[in-house]
Amino acid sequence: MQVAFLIDGGFLEKKLFKALSNQFPQPQQILDVCFLAMKDCEFERDQLFRIYYYDCEPYAGTAIHPISGQQIDFSASGVYSRKSSFLRALKLMPRVAFRSGSLSLDGWNIPPARLKSVISKIQSNQGLSAGDLVPNLRQKKVDIKIGLDIAWLASKRIVEKIVLITSDSDFVPAMKMARKEGVMIYLLHFGHQAKEELKEHCDGIIAADLSKLTSMQPSAPAAP
Repeated sequence: MQVAFLIDGGFLEKKLFKALSNQFPQPQQILDVCFLAMKDCEFERDQLFRIYYYDCEPYAGTAIHPISGQQIDFSASGVYSRKSSFLRALKLMPRVAFRSGSLSLDGWNIPPARLKSVISKIQSNQGLSAGDLVPNLRQKKVDIKIGLDIAWLASKRIVEKIVLITSDSDFVPAMKMARKEGVMIYLLHFGHQAKEELKEHCDGIIAADLSKLTSMQPSAPAAP
């Protein structure tokens, strides 16, 4: 049977960042997560069809910081450079299809780690510093593309099994539709708390120990 992996890139990157001791993942490690899952007994004698990776290109606009008054060029940041290089390399890897959403700047937020400090500054009539606010970059179009691809893969019977890497229950309608078409839906689990709706409408939960990635040798996709 053919197996497709549909990956919510933002979600997986956060999980890998934590598992890799606060280091950003490399493109090969995205593939290795899928190869690790394919070793589960649920996929014995199955073949990897394709890895669909959903994420946004880094934000490249400019904005005026509301506290410092300085103009910020997001395309000149280290975050922009790192993410651009990561996605560029990932797009060129075998069996990977990149689905791009978009990022928009929707104001500024107080990061949770600084909330108490900001409240204390306000209560004591101290001025806020530039680091007390971070840009609120909102992801768009990613979720709808994942849902559409689930429906497309299932309705055309392109694959027999779909593995979702996400924590978003918005995909439940697409999951239900795929199962009605006879496609098996699995969730890849990293020890996080999976939502009840996702567990209810999948055919199995595959556990993956991300700590094993550091000892894995790079793998190659199985031949079709």
